[in-house]
Amino acid sequence: MNLIDNWRRIAFRSYSMWSLYLGLLALLGSEILYGFFGIEADPYPLGKAALAFFIIGIFGRLIRQDAQSVVFRRGLFLTAFAYGLVMLFQSLGGAVIEGRQAPEYRHDVRIEQHARIIPAMAEVPVELVKAGGVATEGEFLAIAVPFIGEWEGLRLVAYKDVVGVWTVCFGETKGVRPGDRYTVAECEAMLAREILSYRQGLHRYFTPSTLSDRLPVKRDVAYVSLAYNVGVSRAGTATATKRLNAGDVPGGCEALTWYNKAGGRVWRGLVRRRSAEKGFCMAGVIA
Repeated sequence: MNLIDNWRRIAFRSYSMWSLYLGLLALLGSEILYGFFGIEADPYPLGKAALAFFIIGIFGRLIRQDAQSVVFRRGLFLTAFAYGLVMLFQSLGGAVIEGRQAPEYRHDVRIEQHARIIPAMAEVPVELVKAGGVATEGEFLAIAVPFIGEWEGLRLVAYKDVVGVWTVCFGETKGVRPGDRYTVAECEAMLAREILSYRQGLHRYFTPSTLSDRLPVKRDVAYVSLAYNVGVSRAGTATATKRLNAGDVPGGCEALTWYNKAGGRVWRGLVRRRSAEKGFCMAGVIA
C-alpha cells in the first residue's frame, strides 16, 4: 500500500483529520455509550455533532495547510469540539448525574403501608371488584408497584428533567418543588395512587367478558404498565386492547410489543419493557 510521505503527521496532527475521527465517534456514540456503560443516550444530538465534525473536517482539508492558517483551522476545530460537547450533554439528558444520585430501586415495602399513607387506597372501587376475574387493589398493587416502578426509575430528591420540569419519585411532576424529598415508601405510595388511577381509566375500555374471563392480575399489570407509559386513551384504543376484547389473548399480548419507539426511534429500554409486559401478559397462556 502506497502512502504519502507525511501520512503520520496528517493522520495524527491534522485538525481536519481529528474532526473526522470525532465525527465517526459521535456517529457511533449512542452504541458505544450503551455497550460499555449501559447508557441509552438520545442519538439525534450526537448525530448533529457528527455532522458538524464531518463538515469542519472536509472544509478544513480545503484550506491551505500553512502557518498563516493554523489559528483559523484551530478555531474551527475547537468550535466543532465545543458544539460536540454540548450535544453530548444534551444527548445524555442528565442521565449520568441523576443515576449517581438515585438509589437502586428495591421493592421491600409491604403494600399495607401504602394504605396507611394514602387512606383512600383502602377503598376498592366496586366496579373493579365485582368482575369475577379482576384482582383486588392489594393483589394488583403487590405486583404492579415493583414492576412499573423498576421501569420508571426512582428519584428521592426533586430534580429537573430534560425539559426543565421539576420531577420526583417515579416521574411524579404534580406540585413538585425544588428541595422536595420523599422516602421510598412515600414514593411507592405515590406511584400506587397513580397506577390505580390509570387502571380505573383503562378498565373502561375492556369489555365485561374481558374483565371477567381474560384479565388475571399479571395481564392486568401488563396492560396498565403500557397505559402508564403511553397514556390511557392510546392504550385503551390500541390493537392490543381490541384483540384482547375479541378473545385473542396471544395476539393482544404480542401487540403490546409494538410500542417500542420514542421520537421515531426504537429504544432498547422500551423494547425490554414491552418484552417484560408481554411475558406478564402471556402468563398462564398455553402457546
